Amino acid sequence: MAEQFSRREILSILVAWIVLSVAVSYKYVLGFIGGNASDLQIVAAASIATATGFILHEMGHKFVALRRGYVAHFQIWAWGIALTLVTAIISGGNFLFGAPGAVYIAPAAAMTAYGYYSTKQQEADPERENMLISAAGPGVNLAFAVFFLIVYELTSSYVVGLISYLGLELNVGLGTFNMLPIPPLDGSKIFRKNIGVALAIALPLWVMFLYLFLIA
Repeated sequence: MAEQFSRREILSILVAWIVLSVAVSYKYVLGFIGGNASDLQIVAAASIATATGFILHEMGHKFVALRRGYVAHFQIWAWGIALTLVTAIISGGNFLFGAPGAVYIAPAAAMTAYGYYSTKQQEADPERENMLISAAGPGVNLAFAVFFLIVYELTSSYVVGLISYLGLELNVGLGTFNMLPIPPLDGSKIFRKNIGVALAIALPLWVMFLYLFLIA
């Protein structure tokens, strides 16, 4: 699948990852710059959490779309980058608008400029195709949320626990937001086509969100 990534796309993914990682750990980035070595662990943990919560979320969309015969490429969003950084700075790292970019999907034949072409595209039920592609991102978040929850409960290591907790928070937060049935979020496309699939992904994420952010 290496040929499906252009240099520009790889650069965009790296920039989005760095920006979101800095935003997620903004208060600790300042501490690290100021010489507080312990904050480096939090910055590193935030980078791992961001890789699972955002980057692999977007790659889930990309690879399922490619599998279904579509062109799919990650594109950075300049306004999203700006909002991510500005909200993190203004809130002191306590709140951020985390949307530095997204995967854009289109029929393969319509975008051959990117170098992709496939005859596998399924056109019998476009809404089902859209649902499957949309569900891949929050599905990745749910899988990693459960994984990090288990690791967090079992580990006795501070570093592993830190990575697990931040990974749990970010995957639950992004997954919960994306599963809201509001256009153009993933949840709206999934709920519209198959409520059963939507609830199977959304309910566990929403329950974990309520516990993490409203109860605990």
